[in-house]
Amino acid sequence: MEEVASRASVGKATIYRRYADRNELINSALETLNDDLPAIDKQASTATVLIDMLEWVRTSRTSGAELLPRIFAQAKSNPQLFQLCHERVILPRWQRVQEALKLGIDRGELADDLDIEITASMLVSPVLMYNIINSGGGRGRKDFVARLVKQALHGLAPSAESAEGQIERTPKASRRTTRRLRRALTTD
Repeated sequence: MEEVASRASVGKATIYRRYADRNELINSALETLNDDLPAIDKQASTATVLIDMLEWVRTSRTSGAELLPRIFAQAKSNPQLFQLCHERVILPRWQRVQEALKLGIDRGELADDLDIEITASMLVSPVLMYNIINSGGGRGRKDFVARLVKQALHGLAPSAESAEGQIERTPKASRRTTRRLRRALTTD
């Protein structure tokens, strides 16, 4: 509370008049963290939507990448605060990535049997780790997210399967066409 009062250039009494305790103050602050959460552009390709979302995670100070270590540090000592942070910070971002993946499935840009939870983890976790390794704040290679999404979508794109679930053997020309289509999907 003292640090907040100092940063706001007010006395602690002023803060306590508005907020009963530290958790109430944090709750109020957390309400604003979703203000810059990017909306999903339903006209854009799945690749573009995912790149935009994950680039925001990589560069935004409110994306969670900088906040997560602090949130998890509070988990044991203050489970109520951790639950609040989970509901206000982690869950909305997680749901947005899953929404983008569902849109890709609906459009046929992603396999219809895609495990959305696993795929979201496969995309978000490397971005968070990349931020930790590169000290957050958008440092590191600027093309990291685009490369990550391109690599992931290459392996997540729908494939032709036979009735028995075996991948059909396609002629070389068809495989080239499939590769071109996948490249086009990921180069928006």
